[in-house]
Amino acid sequence: MTGKFWLSLTPSLLLAIGIVLASLVAVRTAGSGWFLLAGPLVLSLAIVSADMLALRLSGKSAAPSPAALILAAAFLLAGFITFRDPAVVKTIIPIMGAAGWAALLVRPPARATPATKI
Repeated sequence: MTGKFWLSLTPSLLLAIGIVLASLVAVRTAGSGWFLLAGPLVLSLAIVSADMLALRLSGKSAAPSPAALILAAAFLLAGFITFRDPAVVKTIIPIMGAAGWAALLVRPPARATPATKI
């Protein structure tokens, strides 16, 4: 396998590590009040950083896309809404991570330039 193949996998690996860390943080801070929001925060940061890395590897600007920012804000809001019940937060983090994975890492191909009249 070539090095470029492994390099293109790094955004997915970064997001997978972020999902595992966010789940771990949510489980460990289940009874700690406001620290429970650290799980969705870690997941949001992982989604934004994976998006930035994917854009950078494709040769575009390293700024996060609006979709990644909206998704990260939605995950933070979902964590804030459900933080009163730690069991729900622990359950919802892997589901949100999978949704973020599907939404951010499966991008449509770049549009082709229109043909000019001959």
